[in-house]
Amino acid sequence: MAADKVAKDSDLFEYKIHDKSILGDDWCCIYATGSKVPFKKEHFEMAMLNVIREPNINSTAVLRADILKETLYDLGVEESKVIKHTENEVEVIDPESKAIGVYDMEVRNPKLNDELELKILRGIVRRMVPRNPYKDFSINQTCLLMNSPQKFPETSLVIYTPHIKEEDECPFYIPHVESVGILLHEGILSVHYIPYSDVSSLNDESERVVRTAWRLLQTAYKHSKGVMQGYEKRVNHDQVVDKVKFQDRYIILKGKYSKFLIENWVESTDPKKHVFEDVAIAAFLIELWIKIYGENFRDKMQFRDLGCGNGVLCYILIEEGVKGIGIDARHRKSWSIYPNKIQNCLKEQVIIPSVLIRPHPNVKKAMPFLETNGSVFPVKVVSNDLIAPATVLYSGEDLLKSPQVNVVEFEKDTFIIGNHSDELTCWIPLLGYPFMVIPCCSHNLSGDRIRYNVRKAQPHHQDSSKMVNSTYAGLVDRVEYIAERVGWEVEKEMLRIPSTRNAAIIGYKNDKLPEFPTQEVYDILFEDGGPLNWVQNAMNLVKRNPRNH
Repeated sequence: MAADKVAKDSDLFEYKIHDKSILGDDWCCIYATGSKVPFKKEHFEMAMLNVIREPNINSTAVLRADILKETLYDLGVEESKVIKHTENEVEVIDPESKAIGVYDMEVRNPKLNDELELKILRGIVRRMVPRNPYKDFSINQTCLLMNSPQKFPETSLVIYTPHIKEEDECPFYIPHVESVGILLHEGILSVHYIPYSDVSSLNDESERVVRTAWRLLQTAYKHSKGVMQGYEKRVNHDQVVDKVKFQDRYIILKGKYSKFLIENWVESTDPKKHVFEDVAIAAFLIELWIKIYGENFRDKMQFRDLGCGNGVLCYILIEEGVKGIGIDARHRKSWSIYPNKIQNCLKEQVIIPSVLIRPHPNVKKAMPFLETNGSVFPVKVVSNDLIAPATVLYSGEDLLKSPQVNVVEFEKDTFIIGNHSDELTCWIPLLGYPFMVIPCCSHNLSGDRIRYNVRKAQPHHQDSSKMVNSTYAGLVDRVEYIAERVGWEVEKEMLRIPSTRNAAIIGYKNDKLPEFPTQEVYDILFEDGGPLNWVQNAMNLVKRNPRNH
């Protein structure tokens, strides 16, 4: 937080470094609110317990906190009595990652002013996991929630104490002090430090350790007020795959693949954005497949990435031992940087779903010798001011035999990925294979641009009077509708990726799979206007430059 920002909020937060701390002689008060806060003790404690469990709220360099042990005390008796105690065995993500004192589980309890009569209500030891554990150190940290039930019933104190021996061991993502205290007392919210021996750095508001105190106070104030106002998160992550398993997998994959991919990037797009996004999607998919198929999922399934683009996702998954193929209408420059075994799994083909070519199942039963439905597809191949348009007619047999066409007839153990696959997005639930699709740009089943309205608008953020009905929300809702209508049990996850278009629609349970394509599939095609232009639009993809998302 810059010094000028601090100055702008001086009416709310006051710099108190020269004031004596109420917490005791070892402590220094850094910042405090200039007047009483509007929220109550219960709001503050609910907010701070959430921050203890989600430390990434205070620092983007922190990935998460693993709770190692937690003790809840009964303060209604003279001597604090343990109500509940839990301990969790949490392994270090990777032996190669950096860590200090991560097996030190002893609770730290800094000295406090006896006059406050503060007692521990909840004691937590957590492991701080940085976003890059190969660069930044993981540490354990004691978090105490303290009350003064007899003398100051509306007072609450949260203390953070890292399990380190000296200042040099402090990772950069926490303030370089022995302990941090966030106090709500007599309506005033304040941040206090126990500094190391040299306190001179606390006299300068431009110093990082002081700016961090300002930010801690700002977060405590904002989140406590949000609890008071009944704030509810608009987006809930980790509904399908466990967060810790996903994050651990992400860290491992990032360490293995991101350096090579970024250093060898040949596209015109931002390499970090695309690489980290696809690393995260790969981590999610692997954990999803473990959930669906078990630890030996590699022996039970293969994937097809439709609209695979630069091939990063395919590269990571295949290198991780998953069998699969990526298919895109256009060859990409990035494909050349991969090993030959990966390049051999990237196919330049146009997708023409077989439901457009094959006879209806009822017709096939009556005439099993038929391979196509007799449709003929006109495709304009020349159109400019000098030459009259020329039209080529493709029969179903032509498309089935063409090596440039993929009719999506895969093995039964195939899982389909649609990662920002644009024109293919609404098609994917209709193809008859388990899938995950991440919608991006909105197209109908002919491949034409369209805007769908959501069936039932969703509340926006805190104000339920503002309803989300954006183009993207409409597309996501449309994919869910199509999937549910053809029998999929749909799950939805808001992925932790650097993209605003991060909704993943997932289907892997469908009792009607042996019957695909069902009559419902044909009905949806008919109701969508009939995908008469799909072949024409799909062929035109080959001529256009690829889009960058």
